[in-house]
Amino acid sequence: MKKIILFFIVGLTIFINLSGNLSFSKLSFCEEELTTFVDSNSNRTAGSEGEKQTANYLEEKLKELSISPLLENYQQSFEYNKTSSQNVIGYVDNNAENYVVIGAHYDNVYKLDVSSGTNDNASGVVTSLNLASTLKNSNLNFNIIFAYFGAEEIGLAGSNYFLDNLKSDILDNIILYINLDSIGAGDYLYYYHYDAPTQYGNYIDNFANDYMITKLGTKRLYSNRNTLGINYNHIGLNSDNASFIKRGINSLNFFAGNLDVARLGFHETENNDTIMHNTDSLETNTEVFGERFYINMANVNNFVTDLLLSNDFADAMKVREINPILLTDWFLKVIAIIFVALLALGTVIFFKLKKSKI
Repeated sequence: MKKIILFFIVGLTIFINLSGNLSFSKLSFCEEELTTFVDSNSNRTAGSEGEKQTANYLEEKLKELSISPLLENYQQSFEYNKTSSQNVIGYVDNNAENYVVIGAHYDNVYKLDVSSGTNDNASGVVTSLNLASTLKNSNLNFNIIFAYFGAEEIGLAGSNYFLDNLKSDILDNIILYINLDSIGAGDYLYYYHYDAPTQYGNYIDNFANDYMITKLGTKRLYSNRNTLGINYNHIGLNSDNASFIKRGINSLNFFAGNLDVARLGFHETENNDTIMHNTDSLETNTEVFGERFYINMANVNNFVTDLLLSNDFADAMKVREINPILLTDWFLKVIAIIFVALLALGTVIFFKLKKSKI
């Protein structure tokens, strides 16, 4: 009898370790690493000394993991709005043609004793670092770029600069961008790729059936930023994935929240009035979300790991089916011109017909 019970316990443990739905066994990286990261610099405002110190912290973490820089140096400095910021870029070279980029912004909205950017976006950064540790020796049939973007909060400056200055042989061969932003605080996990059906989106949807992550559909349009460079505004595009998707690059975005509430939906739970940047501290997240915060992080970690390790992943991602023309200013201007022209033509025809009746 004891042997049967022992066998059952061992079997259950193995099942929990392998299951995408039960991520409790993979929580070990979350809480301690998150606390360390937030405590190292709670003020990571874009352009601040704290943001620079955090970039140095991330560079050291990549060095500890023996992950090489993509460029000559780990840090990629850039100027914007008469100040400066920097991206931190690591690279796993698998001697492959294609690339997957895993990105998370590390700057935050800081408010003394109120917001230290625990959810937005320490949760994404810490999960990305764990993915780097897991995938650095995976020998997959694509290369992996780990990108930590600065100055996201002021209009995706870091990710736009990264793409604007990326060599074409890399840019043209990115098969998927994975964005981790605010993935801890919420009753539910959401993922978003694109509203129109695509080959890569269908693959992700089928893969996601075994995970506790909800697909974000078309029901949530959103427009609080005119600086994203896209006219199609959707809550699923409110992060660095917008920089990639407007260039026609396959994109997958994760965030946590509760879109069933009446407010925005980020950093929210049904029974609490927490609003992201007014409450984004370690203490509040622990009080309101408890272990759920870390389970969300672990589930994203498991989902991304299993997705990248799946057998048909690279083949399903190769086709760029998103047409960036739909997201550009000039396309909308052409539509407006055509509309005005048709309206003018209709007016002329109307008056000619009216005159002929007279």
